[in-house]
Amino acid sequence: MKTSFYTGTKSGLRAALLLTALALTIPVVPALAQQGAQQTPGATLPPALRAAFVSGNAQQMSAAINTLSGGNPERAAALASQVVVAAEASLATNPQVAIQAAAAAVESVRATPVLTSSPQQTENVLTRAARIYVSPAVQRTAPQLAASVASSSMTIASQTGNSTLIANMAVQSMVVAESVLATNPAAAVQLAGQATRSVGSSAAVQQTAPQQSMSVATSAARIIVNPGAQRVAPEAVAAMTVSITSVVSNPTVYQSSPTAAVQVMANAFAASNSAAITASSPGTTVAVTQAINNASANTTLNNVNTSNASQMNEILAKNVPAQQTAPQTGTGGTVANTPQQNTTTTTTTTTQQAQDPQVADPVRDTSTASAS
Repeated sequence: MKTSFYTGTKSGLRAALLLTALALTIPVVPALAQQGAQQTPGATLPPALRAAFVSGNAQQMSAAINTLSGGNPERAAALASQVVVAAEASLATNPQVAIQAAAAAVESVRATPVLTSSPQQTENVLTRAARIYVSPAVQRTAPQLAASVASSSMTIASQTGNSTLIANMAVQSMVVAESVLATNPAAAVQLAGQATRSVGSSAAVQQTAPQQSMSVATSAARIIVNPGAQRVAPEAVAAMTVSITSVVSNPTVYQSSPTAAVQVMANAFAASNSAAITASSPGTTVAVTQAINNASANTTLNNVNTSNASQMNEILAKNVPAQQTAPQTGTGGTVANTPQQNTTTTTTTTTQQAQDPQVADPVRDTSTASAS
């Protein structure tokens, strides 16, 4: 009896242990599978949208968002947010899919009902999309699409009336504009002009984001002295030239970096005296010269920078060289160091695009800015 009892007890223990082991093992398999699925970009998207995402086609993704949203702007914004999150997750491994998805997401929040009903999600989409289109990997593989998405983002940002968002998108647009300058100067000027107008036409943007406004003006100043830009779009370059002198003459913007402001003025003066600009827009030279004279006599600017007046006079005496964008590595194009062909000597400076530019997460702003 003892032997029988011992044997039965031992068998029961073995069975219990086996069942316990199986119970612990069963839920582990789907959990691991789910974890793997979550690590795949786009895995959590609705099936139809996931299929469109995997295809890497922006039009298919936009169509899927439109179908799934059923005309509901809030639903469209939510789906666009999911797509751009998946796009950013795929950036390191598939930049082509990332920029295609970013294009679809940005297009989906472009409609006025979406902007009105979902401002935070719209801002999130634009901010994440910017991190994608300024990426060197994207600019290498799809520079023109990057410029297109940047332009659309700039348009949408201007419609929001959020001064901080407008300024941030303008800065990122200028990154793309400089990257495509050598390969597509017309696109570069168009994008730079759009960003410059968004900042230059809004005192609210300049007051709210003076450093970003200065950054936009500085980038534009490098573009306007590029002979290729002057050749393909002289009138647009002329308009940009006048605009940036106004931006950096704003005391709030000027004091963020007096040195940069002086250089912007020097580049503007050089551009205004170039053959292409004087031929297409002869009034530009007069306007820029007047802006420099006004800046020289501005008491606030002179208080901020005691050398301001003398530096402005040096510009008019053609003693301050213009600075042009230097060759880029790891971006969508290489900008040639062709000297500015006018009476002002041109030197070169390197823009900071060797690494992925940092685009901050959305910042809420209640101020109102005029749209470009």
